[in-house]
Amino acid sequence: AILCRFNEESQKHAALSLSKEHNPTQYEERMRIQKAGGNVRDGRVLGVLEVSRSIGDGQYKRCGVTSVPDIRRCQLTPNDRFILLACDGLFKVFTPEEAVNFILSCLEDEKIQSREGKPTVDARYEAACNRLANKAVQRGSADNVTVMVVRIGQ
Repeated sequence: AILCRFNEESQKHAALSLSKEHNPTQYEERMRIQKAGGNVRDGRVLGVLEVSRSIGDGQYKRCGVTSVPDIRRCQLTPNDRFILLACDGLFKVFTPEEAVNFILSCLEDEKIQSREGKPTVDARYEAACNRLANKAVQRGSADNVTVMVVRIGQ
């Protein structure tokens, strides 16, 4: 999860990470997997699964893959604009900063208008999600790409 926060001092938006990577190459994740009887080969659980925490992937639960979330607290401020939630397929081809800037450019795109009675701002957030996911595929992400943007400001 990435928080987009406006920095008044620099007059720029910052991408603040609210979560850490959950992959088997991370020491704590690898140790949990090994303790459960699984192993990590080529950076993947059993040489196959690239993530160490997953809601699905039931066949890997016995090997230490868990759906237990990593929880952090973050105090929101009036300068916070949105939270980007996306799977690893996006972050293989976008840095958090690139993704935030891509979304911001969509939100400022005056060519995106409301449709079907939807407010313009909602149409722009929806377009940002679709365009970002499509751009990730264009950049060569061979993984699934899921993108959600949660508006928290203005």
